[in-house]
Amino acid sequence: MLNQRVDILEARPPLLLSMPGNAWHLIISVEKIAEEKYRCTCIKHQDNSIQQYTQEISETPFHVGEGIWELSYGSELMTLLDNSLGDHPAKMLWQQWCQSN
Repeated sequence: MLNQRVDILEARPPLLLSMPGNAWHLIISVEKIAEEKYRCTCIKHQDNSIQQYTQEISETPFHVGEGIWELSYGSELMTLLDNSLGDHPAKMLWQQWCQSN
């Protein structure tokens, strides 16, 4: 049982937004733009380079554990630096992005 819920805005990027069907977004920043609405700046590999894009979340992520927030429809946000994500492709993308910035 959690003693305290943590707001997603307090999370330290990078964050991984995982969705059913193995789809995912690598989030480098989150900002609240309205009640129950967040804008995430994400990165991805495209055309042999790393591109930034935005993704919106239309609900407040619910903090369920250390570094983990749930969304509806089986989606969740988690800190990318979690040990359980050691082999996730987002880790390599994050390392490449850090080296290029």
